[in-house]
Amino acid sequence: MQRLAVFCLRGFHLSRRQISGQLILFLLCLTIFITLLSVLGQIEEVITQALSLFYHTPSSISSDQVSLISVPRILISPPNICVSPLLLLILVPSSPSHLKQRDAIRETWGRSSPSDGFRRLFLLGIPQTQEQRIIVDQEVALHGDIILADFLDSYRNLTLKTLAGLAWASQRCSSAKYILKVDDDVFVNTVLLMQFLQGQKELLYMGRVQWRVRTDRNPSSRHYMPEDAYEYSHYPPYCGGPAYVLAQEAIRLLLQQEWNSPLPPVEDAFIGILAWAAGVPPLHIAKMSGSMFFPHEHCCYRTIFTSHGLSPRGMREAWNLLADSRNSWCPLAMLQCMLFGQYVENGEKLI
Repeated sequence: MQRLAVFCLRGFHLSRRQISGQLILFLLCLTIFITLLSVLGQIEEVITQALSLFYHTPSSISSDQVSLISVPRILISPPNICVSPLLLLILVPSSPSHLKQRDAIRETWGRSSPSDGFRRLFLLGIPQTQEQRIIVDQEVALHGDIILADFLDSYRNLTLKTLAGLAWASQRCSSAKYILKVDDDVFVNTVLLMQFLQGQKELLYMGRVQWRVRTDRNPSSRHYMPEDAYEYSHYPPYCGGPAYVLAQEAIRLLLQQEWNSPLPPVEDAFIGILAWAAGVPPLHIAKMSGSMFFPHEHCCYRTIFTSHGLSPRGMREAWNLLADSRNSWCPLAMLQCMLFGQYVENGEKLI
């Protein structure tokens, strides 16, 4: 970026006798510069910095109640996870049938020790079959890394699952400064993410921001939002569901917002609604994938925070690629990852 600016300034100086040439060169350089910023996602990062001007000032947090929203009770949770202070607690909502995904995370980026400054837990509801219940009971005994909440596990209960995890983090893991909610098909560069989180603000809600998403009024859609629950035609800006970070104070503010309708299945948009009501603006971070699939390539895994859409095999491959990238030269890696990445609004692309 600096070389481009130097080139433009030199060109501007050399062509100063030709006014039209100056203007053309200046406009060309400006266009290239803005295009690069747009591709890299830095324009959106700057725009979201100004979102606080449109959000009301957050009110004080009541200490009388953890959540005004009804959340299910926790049946099983690991003891002594948050005895020492943590920079990051990672909550991974997972289906009881996704044992292979959980094992891949356990073997790769989700491994941690107390000295790493982060811990990773899985969020589950009650399995629907006896076979799945046996598997989950075995995982609890073997790994001790599962939070099991008192509701039937299903896609429509994803919002309930996320809220249960956030309430657990607020009440039982207050020593964790930030909470990362991340799907079980997402690869996380925990080292890079934690380096970024050092020194971030106390009221943080960050991810890949979705803009002007229309509410779905189709009753047969899995993203159906009844008009009597949410009257507006578009959701407020919110961080995409594959991965987003919330600070503890932001979680407390979100959970103390009133919601008297049935919980909608669009979990990430609902978190955005609560954030709007709480006065917590989202922060766009281009290095978090959201619905974007970054290339399955070692420089990308070394550069980005999260990458979406990986199978268990792809998760292990990404882990090995990240390890191999330590001695690699990765010039313009972010630009490459963004240029060759792609958005997929619906569906999955498992590597």
